[in-house]
Amino acid sequence: MTLSRKLSWWALPALVLWMPGCGSTATAPTDTTTTATATVTAVPSPDTVAVTAASGGTYAWTGSFSVTITNTNTTPLTIKSITADLQQSSGGIVVTPITGTDEAFRFDVRAPGNRIDTNGSMVIPFTFFYSLPNGGREALVSLSFSAATDAGASGSVTATVNFQ
Repeated sequence: MTLSRKLSWWALPALVLWMPGCGSTATAPTDTTTTATATVTAVPSPDTVAVTAASGGTYAWTGSFSVTITNTNTTPLTIKSITADLQQSSGGIVVTPITGTDEAFRFDVRAPGNRIDTNGSMVIPFTFFYSLPNGGREALVSLSFSAATDAGASGSVTATVNFQ
């Protein structure tokens, strides 16, 4: 036997004993955090608004309604944001304006606050002023409310109102 072969017979058992310590090591699974969802309902009243001609100013039409937000969570919640969009429609179906035109609107919201107690509700009044590219008055208002509970859950709810 050659010297290198004798050395390899000696080194092989040492490598076998050393190998289990090399390579990948097991790691503990990573923790995953599940975010709870806040349960919130939004009910518009009325869900169809009879609009009237706006007196003077920039906009042709105006309409008012209220949305009742209800908290069914086990902790109070805070309304974080309200977003609104108004689009011209026909029979409750959104009609996309022709290229280069767009709906013009503004709205006033008179929320009495942003906190709702457990099992409580809040009525939020809205007034919209608008003009449509087609010259009509029928529009669809889409609202979105984002909220978070004191326990850290978050969620959102939407409401739709027809203007005729």
